[in-house]
Amino acid sequence: MKGKLIPRVFSLCCVTIFVLSLTGCNPTAGATTYEVLYPSGYTRDCYTYDEKSPIEGSSCYLQWEKADDYEETYDYDMQILDENGSVLYEYLDMGSRTMRGILQETDRIWVCTEDWTAPHHNGYLEGWLKESNLLLIDLSDGEILFQEKTCENEFYITTSGTRCYFYSHGKEESERLFGWIKVPAENAMIYYRDTSDWTRKHTVYSFDYVVEPDIDTSDGVETRIKFYISENQLKVAWTSYESVGNGNWEYLEKKAYEIPLTENASKFAKRK
Repeated sequence: MKGKLIPRVFSLCCVTIFVLSLTGCNPTAGATTYEVLYPSGYTRDCYTYDEKSPIEGSSCYLQWEKADDYEETYDYDMQILDENGSVLYEYLDMGSRTMRGILQETDRIWVCTEDWTAPHHNGYLEGWLKESNLLLIDLSDGEILFQEKTCENEFYITTSGTRCYFYSHGKEESERLFGWIKVPAENAMIYYRDTSDWTRKHTVYSFDYVVEPDIDTSDGVETRIKFYISENQLKVAWTSYESVGNGNWEYLEKKAYEIPLTENASKFAKRK
């Protein structure tokens, strides 16, 4: 009996391995991707691997370099370059391969260095953001005027004045203590943290969905949220990457939200 069982178990294992090899074990399969679009036309998504990226609104650039002890620590240095590519300032062990920068006012920039854990992508996959480091830097002398880390999956969008705006995907309803306590679902939202009181979250807009809005993406191969940033407004557009004929593919907009970045944003937000 035992002699017959072993071949059967071996055969079952072989079949299982073969099926897994066909279907793949991609943990990011089906995850919504993000894309940030700035007024200048610069965009960043999960397929952006540039070593050098422009600082929006300025002539300077951000660049990452492997730290001297990279083989042991996997740390990166962050450099700020001028318009000619010369290094203005360097910050050891403070960089990452996913960095964004935006000019807030003359000689002051906000820099966001992000730590994503998604394999085969350079970040921008929903649910895979470990943490970010936000810095306010004075370009006149390189001094760091403000620095704070963010929470897991707290996706930085932009800064206006002393307010740093974030997008957070929702949370499904859950249970605790063997079902005795039910934790209600939380909708996705836009909120800000103020540099004067970083621990508090101020809700700007609560979306009408938890995971995704009621849209048809059945013909698409990728669902993407596009964040269009302007001076006083944020547009959040849900899109689906679909065939439009003749071998062409496009991100088709399914639903969009226009959110003013003002004190009355939640009152005047528009849905499309």
